[in-house]
Amino acid sequence: MEERVRQILAKHSGLGATVWTIPVTANLWSLGMTSLASVDVMLALEKAFAFEFPESELRHATFSSVDAIVECVEELTGSRPS
Repeated sequence: MEERVRQILAKHSGLGATVWTIPVTANLWSLGMTSLASVDVMLALEKAFAFEFPESELRHATFSSVDAIVECVEELTGSRPS
């Protein structure tokens, strides 16, 4: 899941290849991701994982780090590892 999320971030976040080297907890906003880019990331995640973010998850914190995104997608798609 993390690799797939990083692929999407590399393509849609505006951060490019740097997403492959940042720690999972690094703040994507501090690294330069914009609100517009986060919408692109959200739409790409929805398409890739065939789900829709509920309004309650459309928050700054949801897209703040690789780890936060992975956790949210796993929860919403029911693919959280046991």
